[in-house]
Amino acid sequence: MGEPRRSMILARDRTAATRAVAYFLMLGGAVVGTCALLVPGFAGSAAGVVATVVTAGAMIFAGACCRLVPQRVPEPFWVAVPILGVAIIGGLNLATEDVSVSAHLYYLWPLIYAATFLRKDVAYLLLAAASVTDAAVTFTLQPVGVGLTDVAALVTAYCVLTVVVTKLRSREDALVTMLERQATTDPLTGLPNRRAFDRDLATALDAARTTAAEHCLLIVDVDHFKTINDTWGHATGDAVLVQVAAALRDAAAGGAVAARLGGDEFAVIVEGGVPVARRIAAVVRAAVAGIGDLPDGLPTLSIGLASTRSGATEAEALLAAADRALYDAKVRGRDRVSTVEATPRRRSHVPNR
Repeated sequence: MGEPRRSMILARDRTAATRAVAYFLMLGGAVVGTCALLVPGFAGSAAGVVATVVTAGAMIFAGACCRLVPQRVPEPFWVAVPILGVAIIGGLNLATEDVSVSAHLYYLWPLIYAATFLRKDVAYLLLAAASVTDAAVTFTLQPVGVGLTDVAALVTAYCVLTVVVTKLRSREDALVTMLERQATTDPLTGLPNRRAFDRDLATALDAARTTAAEHCLLIVDVDHFKTINDTWGHATGDAVLVQVAAALRDAAAGGAVAARLGGDEFAVIVEGGVPVARRIAAVVRAAVAGIGDLPDGLPTLSIGLASTRSGATEAEALLAAADRALYDAKVRGRDRVSTVEATPRRRSHVPNR
């Protein structure tokens, strides 16, 4: 199975990108249309004025659509819009025979958008397209010797802007990634924390409802953990938690997801049936048995197991069943795996009055 296709627009910035496109189009269309109508000679001939005003109106309409109904706009549009912007700017500059500095600076709009919201390789491709378009229009309207200085200076400015903005965005992305990792990772064990577990469980159960594939949940509790802390100290207790986490991580390497829920309680989300979940539980218990130098075979694990095979694909129902199974394992002497059938949550029926 090949790698998933990378989106060319950054997912976390999609809302901001749609707004930026809307404002760029509406503001740019309003400025160009106003200048064409009010500034003598801006659009050249009468035909140029008409063409410019029509283009400006189309820009304003497209911007309004982007702002009001962004969900109806296909994703490729958000990538194509800066390319379209470069083409529109070049076409308007050529039609109005405008090679002033202000005409060149319009290229900054699509370049800023691409550098801020699109992948770096796409931003650099747009930089090349804008530079070539600007040079082609300038040299068409002016002799090479006259326009060369302006083109060189402006293309340098385009390059500096694109590089600086993409570098700043890369640093921001790295910071956001680090903060997200810290927010979803348990600092002691390195396993996903409760926040990440809730997200992963919801994702797994969505898949279970879609594909009807069985999923299981293991709730794992370290037996007599308070005794371990009180007798041998919290440093020993922390070491036990780290070792249990390592055993869970190894056992879950085949596609399951392990997490620390808090304290001495862990969880494993298993994509598969009860036999698969029981094998994972057995591997973990065997790996944990007798680790360290604790007497009496400590630590041991009590594990509650629940499955979606009865149709319980709601997180609340599956967690409740796994908790009941864990309680049963403790009542029956700990150091064991217990299974309880999850019950689908039923909606209450309110009779018509």
